[in-house]
Amino acid sequence: MKMLILVALACLASSASAEFTCEDCLSFAGKLGDYLQSSGSIEEQIEILVASICPESTDPAGCEGAVRMYWSEIALAMYPVFLEANSVCGLLGACVQKSVVKAPTCDECAGSITAVAGVIESEAKIAEIVAFLQGEAFCGKHTELAECVDGIASLMPPAMQVLASVLTERAETYCCELSDEGVCC
Repeated sequence: MKMLILVALACLASSASAEFTCEDCLSFAGKLGDYLQSSGSIEEQIEILVASICPESTDPAGCEGAVRMYWSEIALAMYPVFLEANSVCGLLGACVQKSVVKAPTCDECAGSITAVAGVIESEAKIAEIVAFLQGEAFCGKHTELAECVDGIASLMPPAMQVLASVLTERAETYCCELSDEGVCC
């Protein structure tokens, strides 16, 4: 969900209209990672996923039980890898620029977050996350769960779409709360 925010900051860093320093990106990414892995955020993610995904499942009660039991572990496995600050900021070019042209506007920050939401809900990124979780990061630790590989393949596409949607809806809030400049406050 917040991976998008991190990527958005990196996108902002490389945009022509508002350039950030590498330190700005790393700071935002660190705050975002901490927030996404906090118990309060994970509990909120669970409630959002249960309410959004499970009613559409062929087994709503089973879906709810699995999300409540395993989402925390999934999130704590996934976010440090897919939201690692140095990697994301470097990959997106945020750590190439050394000068600050101007602070981003609220529209630029929120617009970048919205644009990045498309990245985390893309088939390619979802496939990467699914493969990662089906391996040692999650399913490899749950050999007692015969259905783990299929469960991850079923859960993650709609989960990433829902989390991307939440990211878009809350873009201005995240810009305000997680940026050093208090963009959108």
